[in-house]
Amino acid sequence: MATSEQVTRKLSQGILGIQRQGPGIPIEVLELRVPAVHPKLLVELDVRVSGELWRVSLQYGGPDAGLVSGNLHEVSMRTLELLVRTNLFEWWHTKDREAASARMGKRLA
Repeated sequence: MATSEQVTRKLSQGILGIQRQGPGIPIEVLELRVPAVHPKLLVELDVRVSGELWRVSLQYGGPDAGLVSGNLHEVSMRTLELLVRTNLFEWWHTKDREAASARMGKRLA
């Protein structure tokens, strides 16, 4: 099983920086941490969106957490990057309407 540090290092390569999804607002990922990989995968991101700073926590279980259960193969990491990126944009667009999304993020500034 990969360690938190290994997953942080590999996932950061594809997630840090400006993320774009369609014509919407870009999200800049400033920092990424993976404090836990088992039994649930926890990914914490510090992001800047529209001049606001946020800390977002994304939690994965089951098959999604299983992406880091063995060696960090490129296909598994690309899949995890896509999942994190998609969930990050979903959080941004739903945080003001859905309680579960609102709990995932904390405004820092």
